[in-house]
Amino acid sequence: MKHLRNERGILTLDFIFALTIGMCFTIVFFAITMTLSLVEVTQYLSFAVARASWAAHQTPEAQRDLGTRKYNELRDKPVFQAIFNRGWFTLPAEPDFGHPTLGFNQEYSPSVDNEIFHGARLHIQAKILNVNIPFLGSSTTSPETGAANVQTFLGREVTTEECMMLFNQARWDEIQRLHGSYGEVSTHARPGSTRLFADNGC
Repeated sequence: MKHLRNERGILTLDFIFALTIGMCFTIVFFAITMTLSLVEVTQYLSFAVARASWAAHQTPEAQRDLGTRKYNELRDKPVFQAIFNRGWFTLPAEPDFGHPTLGFNQEYSPSVDNEIFHGARLHIQAKILNVNIPFLGSSTTSPETGAANVQTFLGREVTTEECMMLFNQARWDEIQRLHGSYGEVSTHARPGSTRLFADNGC
């Protein structure tokens, strides 16, 4: 009975239990803070890609090519490679620009014509959140755990191709319909002549 009443080691057990719980919560908070920080870094990447891709250019394909090149340039920088090459976080091989003409409208279904969701999307996977903690269990409850879309929507500028064909050419066609004398000048016979009727772009 004397040995059963001996409580001299109970503080050791309490310390071991508290230390284990404390380390578990430290791991959880570290994973969360790192994830939130890296989401902000990914947000910067998506903004830089969207800004580079939707500036005015010759064609929409050239716009998206500029965005992809900007993404590869930033992702290959040593500071970002040190973050994303450790296996804690993964980024896609290429950014997602949505539909070539509609952007992400098919996903968000805008109710107004001028609500055009053009931009760049990066799908980030935070594998650092997939941890198995003693006494608490695994943090992974579904395949989507730690996965999110980080995206930036910006107004897309028109391309030279769209400006010449959809605006200047259409305007010249309307001018020709105003009076028969305008029809004597044929822009179709001389490619590129619609540039004469462009004032300051579109």
